[in-house]
Amino acid sequence: MARDKRYGWRLVAAVSVLAMVATACGDGDDTATDDTGDEAVDDANGDDGAEDDEAAAPDGDAYCEEGGDARLRWTHEQEPPDLHHQDPANNLTITSWVRRALLESPYGVSAETTFIPQLIESDDFAEDGDVWRYEFTLRDDLMWSDGTPLTAEDVKGTFDILMEGYDYDTGEGGEFLYGSRDADGYTLIDPDSWEVDGQTYAFTTEEFFSGVEGLFNPVYPAHVLTDAATANEALTEWMVDGEPIPSSGPMVFTNWDRGVNLTMDRNEDYHGANPENPDVVNRGVACVSGVDVAWVADTDAQINSLLAAEADVIMTQPQVAFGERIAEDDNFTVASEAGPVWEHWGFNLNNEHLADVAVREGMAYAMNKPEVMTALYTPLFDDLLPEAGLGNVYWMSNQPDYVDHQTEAGYGQGDAEAAAERFESAGYELNAEGTWEHPERGPLSLRVGTTGGNQLRELQIQIMQESYREAGVDIQIDNVPGAAYFGERPFAPEATECALSGGEAGDCGIWDLTQFAWVGGPWPGAGHVAFLSDSGNNAYGYQNEEFDALAAECDSTFDDAERADCYNTLSSYVTTLDEDPEGLVVLPITQKPSFYAYSNQTLARGAVAPDADSAGPLVNVVDFLPAP
Repeated sequence: MARDKRYGWRLVAAVSVLAMVATACGDGDDTATDDTGDEAVDDANGDDGAEDDEAAAPDGDAYCEEGGDARLRWTHEQEPPDLHHQDPANNLTITSWVRRALLESPYGVSAETTFIPQLIESDDFAEDGDVWRYEFTLRDDLMWSDGTPLTAEDVKGTFDILMEGYDYDTGEGGEFLYGSRDADGYTLIDPDSWEVDGQTYAFTTEEFFSGVEGLFNPVYPAHVLTDAATANEALTEWMVDGEPIPSSGPMVFTNWDRGVNLTMDRNEDYHGANPENPDVVNRGVACVSGVDVAWVADTDAQINSLLAAEADVIMTQPQVAFGERIAEDDNFTVASEAGPVWEHWGFNLNNEHLADVAVREGMAYAMNKPEVMTALYTPLFDDLLPEAGLGNVYWMSNQPDYVDHQTEAGYGQGDAEAAAERFESAGYELNAEGTWEHPERGPLSLRVGTTGGNQLRELQIQIMQESYREAGVDIQIDNVPGAAYFGERPFAPEATECALSGGEAGDCGIWDLTQFAWVGGPWPGAGHVAFLSDSGNNAYGYQNEEFDALAAECDSTFDDAERADCYNTLSSYVTTLDEDPEGLVVLPITQKPSFYAYSNQTLARGAVAPDADSAGPLVNVVDFLPAP
């Protein structure tokens, strides 16, 4: 059993990609971690022949000659503490978004949240006796910005940095500032199995690992980052021996004036985007001479900088003000992508009311997602997102394997009658105030909290609060300002102890309901962390050995269709009662795209900006074309 995929040289017509940008509707830093497909695009004539495509898509020089010359100005609300994304003190999405212009990976992320080749030319995955062997070949034209060739030795060097000091017997140790090695799959690789020859590298694992395309994100320059200590020091300020870290991406680091801006200049020796990338047109160097990232915390100030032409692009957390002042302005194109960030309400399964699955299902029936979509998300993103809201937590609505489990179960549509039946079955009766009340548990009054100060999230709770009131559920708002919410409510040490112990230890009363976003990606297996029994990121207290075993089985399933179905089954465990009669752990509300817009006055063309931790507004910076 093997997969042999050699990426051809199909080139994408300029008209097609620009149409995709123009017709798309339209920061993920504020999530649980205080952030937290290879389809070609048909050309304009409908002919996918390589010769016609190559003639239709200009090279870098021809593409850039159509415009002028300018620096791209990007305004963002949150400055990272450093540029070391694996620093436990820094897990902000903005860090990854900045780095995407500087360092590339074997695979990138498409606008459809699928893996696409970036540095890779071909791959081959196959069983080899008792192990699985993965072989990859890099493109042969790759170069670091200092003139050093980028080879397979850099991938092996990256692995050595990540795993330096790690004890495979005890699962402990490691010199690199890295968080969840197991979740990222590096410990599954046999360190003695590596084969490196020019642009080709290979390694083995005992079982197939479906997240292999997400590894080595990014590849580090092994000729300057020679060990973990050097990497940890250099990545913080992006300097090594007084010089910027060499780039493999379209930009090179220039300067970081903390509190003001971060600047990058064009990489004049950039090897170009992978021809198999369906989201990019320009395959040469970037047209803009550089990028300036300005740190502007206030939403109104961000909007004013765009309106005053002091900024050209914004990609940040959606707020109501963007819909009121930018989305309807003809001077801007809103081109947000659906992305892998999903908003939800989560249940504390150790709460006396919510421990009863009938109460959780009543809450699921009573939730009114369409009201939230109509009031908050449609004005920002038009018809980008399903009107019924999101019904899956492993696949997103813009991915081909998405199934809306919650709508199929009748949840999330504001069905107060169905909710009443479930509450009554749990022994609740309506009291004089119109609230469901249990003879021992008392009134069905629940606290819900989120990151205070985020207007969109606060309005989302208020809309939900009213619809639940009409269904006989008293919702009390319990927000905590900003990112402090996570450490004080669902991920407080005492709350985590309660969740891991099944309610036998810790403090189970810190929170009842929580509202925040998880960040997913092309590989659904990354989402296990929210639900596995022994996961410190499982705030809900869900513990199911069958789920845990199936999660491992899904990750090691080779067949794409079977694996997709497997992840859908996992989603059904935690979003319905179809697989587990004690399931229904979370109520996904919607995907939460970042609000991405660019100026039509200073830019003749924009760029596709996939909304994922490993993507962002600069991953296709080569396509930003200044106005003549």
